[in-house]
Amino acid sequence: MIQLGKVYRSEDAAQKRKKINGEAFRDLSPGVGETAKRILETGTGEESKKKLIKLMGKEDAKRLLRRVR
Repeated sequence: MIQLGKVYRSEDAAQKRKKINGEAFRDLSPGVGETAKRILETGTGEESKKKLIKLMGKEDAKRLLRRVR
């Protein structure tokens, strides 16, 4: 990835993504955060979204998805 004259390795981008995701899950209670993380890692698109809404509620799920994706 190249941005404004800086060159980033793909590993750097992956680490930054993990850090952002970790910060998004940190705001949740421990049980909910771990469950939400597992749902996003194993699920796909609409299925994951439905499970998150069931777990967290519509507004909280939308907020989490905006932060993660």
